[in-house]
Amino acid sequence: MTRGELRRREKALEAGFIERDGDKAFECVKEIININANEGVLFRFRPPKGYEIDTLEAEQIFLCKPSVYEDSGDCEILFDLRDLCEYFMLERRTELLNRMGTAFDDKFYNDVIEQLNKNARFENLRNKIRDQALVACFSERYDEFMWKNYALDSEGICLVYNLNDIFLSLPSELKFYPVRYVDNRKKQKDIWFTSKEYNFEDNSEPEYLKFLFSCLTKERIPYSSEAEWRLFSDFSELEEGENGKKIDFLVKPRAIVMGMNIERNLDFRDRVWEYSSKSGIRLLKAQDIKK
Repeated sequence: MTRGELRRREKALEAGFIERDGDKAFECVKEIININANEGVLFRFRPPKGYEIDTLEAEQIFLCKPSVYEDSGDCEILFDLRDLCEYFMLERRTELLNRMGTAFDDKFYNDVIEQLNKNARFENLRNKIRDQALVACFSERYDEFMWKNYALDSEGICLVYNLNDIFLSLPSELKFYPVRYVDNRKKQKDIWFTSKEYNFEDNSEPEYLKFLFSCLTKERIPYSSEAEWRLFSDFSELEEGENGKKIDFLVKPRAIVMGMNIERNLDFRDRVWEYSSKSGIRLLKAQDIKK
């Protein structure tokens, strides 16, 4: 991904989540579509599983919790622990501060942060917040890498969508944005939760926007080449043991591309044929598509 492509994605998310300027964010997204996103074409690579066709037939989409993704840092919640510790000690523990005086030095805060990072309850809390974002992934990229990694080495299918179709039919409970890529996500301070979010006790919007912004920020290396867009439902509750859930999604793919190795699973291939025939969605073969 070029510097210009990275910057356009960054501008779109900064406009929406930092400047809170919806009109500017929309214009930035349109610029991405016009310049980068294959004139609005997005791809969704899927494995050769029967439930993939079940989901399409039901006009639904499966959104997955981030903790099952290969990237262990995907949607990870990051805190400015020094800032939060100082806030709670200075603002909420004034009496204790007066008694201890200068005891709240760098060593004190470093020790507290070290203990927090080792605390299982704190880690469980971070993971619980993280998995409240259920995600479905789309990509501007169509190549062998995507087939190999997301469609079981070309045994699956690629669903071809149009961005405008998605935006026009997007249910109110779903959000859809391009992913922003940064050099070091853990050091990206604009997604750290700080005392500023905590101070808005009667207004959850700052915390909510920070959560969304965090879920749309990934490491540039190795993920920027995927040119990802994310559809997600936030603050979702799952039953224990569930990895995600199906949500109504009336957007039909413009076409379905069968992987070059789909013949390894004839039952799945036949279901793809049947679904295409009933739905009228165009069916293509990967080997017939010029890259």
